[in-house]
Amino acid sequence: MAKAKQVRGIRCDAPSAVNARLVIQTRLDEMLAFAPWVDDPANVEEIHNLRIAAKRLRYSLELFRFALPSGANGLINEVKEIQEHVGDLHDADVMIERVLEVIATDAQRRAARLLDIASSIDRGTTSQRHQRLRSAASAPSTLRDEVSFFTLIAHRADDRDQAYGEFIIAWRRLLDTDFPGRLNALLDEAVAKASAPPESADQAAE
Repeated sequence: MAKAKQVRGIRCDAPSAVNARLVIQTRLDEMLAFAPWVDDPANVEEIHNLRIAAKRLRYSLELFRFALPSGANGLINEVKEIQEHVGDLHDADVMIERVLEVIATDAQRRAARLLDIASSIDRGTTSQRHQRLRSAASAPSTLRDEVSFFTLIAHRADDRDQAYGEFIIAWRRLLDTDFPGRLNALLDEAVAKASAPPESADQAAE
């Protein structure tokens, strides 16, 4: 998992909107840094890191929502959509990996059992052990389990493909509608409002 970048320039005496801009801009840059890898679903690690970066950006926006204009809510939802689609993709990857581990473990156990039968010269002739090997290797439960496992992988592969397709649509929409520019405009508005001198009582009355 990619480590979060350190946010520099935070000041305790600065307005919340100013610090929010530093944090959110850093998290936005982190997410966009993975853009070169999104067009290939085989880039599992990079796309997963994009999800982590999107999560950090979303949480930063939510943390500073009190200091941002109301338009932040829509931006948060856009980032959340990216995060959720890539999360579904990642869940499928994890499931497929886990099933493959189970298959590999079962295969090792089956090989160990067959080796035990084959090498047990004190428990029958070569011909007898051959028959026992054929019986053990072709057990209906063994074949049924393998088919079930690979069928599960097939289903999860479909889920992964769908999640990736939905992610790409959402990601391209994010960029086509200039999400970075819209976010920066919102941050500029928040900073300008926080930096403006307070109105006097006479100005407020007017």
